[in-house]
Amino acid sequence: MKIDKWEYLVVYMQDSDVAKDAPEMDIYLDADKFTDQMNKYGQAGWELVAFQWQDKGAKAAFKRPVKEVKKKKGVEVVDD
Repeated sequence: MKIDKWEYLVVYMQDSDVAKDAPEMDIYLDADKFTDQMNKYGQAGWELVAFQWQDKGAKAAFKRPVKEVKKKKGVEVVDD
């Protein structure tokens, strides 16, 4: 039986404060910014497992399978 191995990444995304005078608008701008950033992690193979709003931003935790490297006659082979 194969046991899955994971690597983890926790990132903090800073609040932009773009619309300081209109906090109701700033929430939407930050949500769009955070969504764009999380999509970039997703395209790199990271899966979002937790998300939490903070006072000045948000914290997100991601995971992805670890690619095992096997030696085959002196050559490294990455096993997906």
